[in-house]
Amino acid sequence: RDHYGVPMISEVARSVLAPMREVVTGALEIAGGRFGREVPLRGKGELADLAYAFNHMSRELASYDAENRELIAKLERGYLETIRALAGAIDAKDPYTRGHSDRVAALSVEIGLELGLEPAVLRTLEMGGILHDIGKIGIPDVVLGKPGTLDPEETELMRTHPRVGAEIIQGVEFLRHALPCVRNHHERWDGGGYPDGLARTDIPLVARIVNAADTWDACTTERPYQRAMASDEVFEILLRLRGKQIDPDIHDALVRVLRRRELHPTPSPATPASAA
Repeated sequence: RDHYGVPMISEVARSVLAPMREVVTGALEIAGGRFGREVPLRGKGELADLAYAFNHMSRELASYDAENRELIAKLERGYLETIRALAGAIDAKDPYTRGHSDRVAALSVEIGLELGLEPAVLRTLEMGGILHDIGKIGIPDVVLGKPGTLDPEETELMRTHPRVGAEIIQGVEFLRHALPCVRNHHERWDGGGYPDGLARTDIPLVARIVNAADTWDACTTERPYQRAMASDEVFEILLRLRGKQIDPDIHDALVRVLRRRELHPTPSPATPASAA
């Protein structure tokens, strides 16, 4: 204070600037998504009113954010139920593949976890794994269930299912990220796959993972053209496919997951990513 007892300008500035700085800092944190951030109330007057209004706004935003997150979670659960119904239509056409899509989805997510992928990518793997064979809905039952080797014309028809599946879901916005799983899960690391002849890292990562999971499940389940193979036999096949059909890093992650399953054969949920 000066000799008349009036507060010095620097003291007034500090008493105003400090609370304002807290409000500005809080506003920046809210802008970054930290809803519910509050600033301390000091004294009375305009600054206290500002802090009160700020805190009220922050609490309201936190409440709306929680409601929106719950709504999004409900929508995602609805999406999953919808795509499971679509995948079920494929399983109904071919009793030999019943449950195949769910198993591929679950194993794809486990591989993704082993590789340290983000939750959003795990959800993509879950949806893509469930839907990877959706294009088979357009394949005649006599071809799907044929007990012997397909002739060239039937083989060509069967090879259309990734492209057809991609066409089925390409207009569905919430399945956009799963599209590569559907279209490219039969591409090969060496470039000899279909429908686009992609090779190595040009193949989307999620499609490479679904390819590996799909291969394991196809070998270990009974098919009209093939008996279910023992695990050790399939491990040998996977090793031969490493660096040819299957991305070497994904092969190694798949083997780690499967070996861990052997050590701890407890049932795992069909869709672990939906809780991520």
